[in-house]
Amino acid sequence: MTFGEHLEELRWRLVKSLIALGVVFVAAAIYYDKLLSIIVQPHFKAMKLLGVEEAQAKLLQMSYTGPVWALMKLSFIVALFVASPVIAYQLWRFVSAGLYKNERKYVTRFAPVSFILFAGGCVFGFYILIPYGLYGMSQMANDPQHTSLQFALTDYLNLVMTLTVVTGIIFQLPLIMVFTTVLGFTTAKTWLKWIRVAIVAIFVAAAVLTPSPDWLSQVLLAVPLLLLYLLGILLCALVGRSPPRTARA
Repeated sequence: MTFGEHLEELRWRLVKSLIALGVVFVAAAIYYDKLLSIIVQPHFKAMKLLGVEEAQAKLLQMSYTGPVWALMKLSFIVALFVASPVIAYQLWRFVSAGLYKNERKYVTRFAPVSFILFAGGCVFGFYILIPYGLYGMSQMANDPQHTSLQFALTDYLNLVMTLTVVTGIIFQLPLIMVFTTVLGFTTAKTWLKWIRVAIVAIFVAAAVLTPSPDWLSQVLLAVPLLLLYLLGILLCALVGRSPPRTARA
């Protein structure tokens, strides 16, 4: 395939990805109200834990353009999530042509696992980590004698979407561990030897990544990460160490 043919194929892959993204974006914009009612559930759960009634816990639109930006932002993020399998497939079809057979084998094995881990991380972040994280932050800032709890919708969307994606990414930890073992850079014994350092690093990362400095949010993130690390060690032991790269050449 010539360079021009590669560019032409890339163009059509991008067009198909953009079409999928655009279709889902329009659908998300049409059903914006229903999507919003789902997205705000962590906020209302946090307010319920604080003892704030639902009627008093409504998120605020702070400007005339706020509702428009909220609609665009939420619709785009939902479209990116829903259309991601189509986009990934188009990317794979373009990249796979330049890979060797053994490289394609690894990608086809790791890609579904990566998607499952990412989706699991997003679900965990949205339904568990974020509500209790918001509760922790609200509890620290709550002073009924001098202030009232009022939150902007756009700020809330930024926080929730960022934390959801970040949680999905860090749930890739076992896959990264297995990948380095397959490449011959590490073994299960290597990861087991680093477990003390890993525990410290996990709790430091949890303290940095959680939305509030309270211990509950940090533990809620650190414990799953530690379990994922142990799962990674087990998977590395099952996979075994591949021959060094020089030996395969």
